[in-house]
This record gives sequence, C-alpha cells and structure tokens, in this order.
Amino acid sequence: MEEKKLRRCAIDRYLGGEPPKSIYEDLGRTKQWFFKWLGRYQTGDPNWFSSKSKAPKRRPTEISQATRDQIVKVRKRLERESFAQVGVSAIKWELHKIGALLPSDRTVNRVLQQEGLIKKKSIHPERG
Repeated sequence: MEEKKLRRCAIDRYLGGEPPKSIYEDLGRTKQWFFKWLGRYQTGDPNWFSSKSKAPKRRPTEISQATRDQIVKVRKRLERESFAQVGVSAIKWELHKIGALLPSDRTVNRVLQQEGLIKKKSIHPERG
C-alpha cells in the first residue's frame, strides 16, 4: 500500500474501534509510527497524512544576496586601489563605513572563497 493510504487506513481502523496494537502489528509498523500519525490526525490539519519536510527551517550560515553582493563589490573596489588592503578586516571596515550589516569574519571568507576571490600566495616560490 502507498504510505498515505496506509496512514489513512490505520486511522480509519482506529476510528472504527480497533485497538492500536492490532492495527500497527497487522500493518507491520511500530507503535511510534502509529501514534505519530494519530497525533497528526488529531491536530485537525486536512493534510495530516502527508509527510513534512525534514529540511531545516532556517540556515544560520546563509546570508542575503544583497550582503553577498556588497562584500564582493567592496573587495573588487579595494583590489583596484593601489596599496589598499583587501582582507577581511579591510572589507568589514568598508562595510561599517557605509552602515551595512557586519557579517562574521568566517562568513566574509566563505563568500570570497565561493566567488573565487581568494588568491593563495605561495610562501616558497617555484624553483626551476
């Protein structure tokens, strides 16, 4: 049986007066499974039998596209200026001057890395 039909069938049998234990054992399910769907049915939600997303409701490391764009814009502007520092501190200082939201250092580095703006300098020059 399809999962949604199985859930409805279990609750219909329960509403018909059948004991929960015989329902979930007959369907090959666990006690927790049965009472999870009974609880969802009792909420009154018309779509109680549908699965809910397991994705996180919020992503703490996610920032807005506008903030991302500001970080990239500031970094590119600083790179064009001669003798300007282009690191996280310089970027955050420029964001502070324009009154923008200040993300963490790690967030700024993550954005720069994702945009391909971090250029690693080798400590040891190539020989040959």
